[in-house]
Amino acid sequence: MEKIALMPLVPLVTLEILPWMLFLVLALILLLILIFYRQQIKIQNRQIADLRRKHEALTDELAKSRELMTLLPELRKIARLDHDVNTPLCVITMSLGRAKKLAIDSGDDSLLGNVEDIMGAVTRIGEIMQAVRVLKTIPIIKEQKNNASETKQETKDEQ
Repeated sequence: MEKIALMPLVPLVTLEILPWMLFLVLALILLLILIFYRQQIKIQNRQIADLRRKHEALTDELAKSRELMTLLPELRKIARLDHDVNTPLCVITMSLGRAKKLAIDSGDDSLLGNVEDIMGAVTRIGEIMQAVRVLKTIPIIKEQKNNASETKQETKDEQ
């Protein structure tokens, strides 16, 4: 029996074009890698821009917070003013009530006019203190008030 040599009709790969084919495949792979990383860089650049915008916004908020923190002690003092002022106003109102009765009983119109003027001023001061009382509803001021009460209680307990 004779051996028949099987030879392809067209050689699939010749040794001459093999390096060029390998080069093209590697170039294609490199191109795909470059495209992928270019997309990744675009995504990261967008994320960096977003983070920068967020950082700027947070920096502005931090500056506002620091400014508020410097104002907090004064706001807390103002919030306590309503109690500090309302107590003397109550005493003044009661005294004015007696002065008004005295002015009516004695028929002194000048005194009655002065008492009514003072009562009007006391009423206006009371309205202002009512507006100041709103500060007590702000959580950060209420928080400090609670902390101050706890600190006073702890000091009493230690004694």
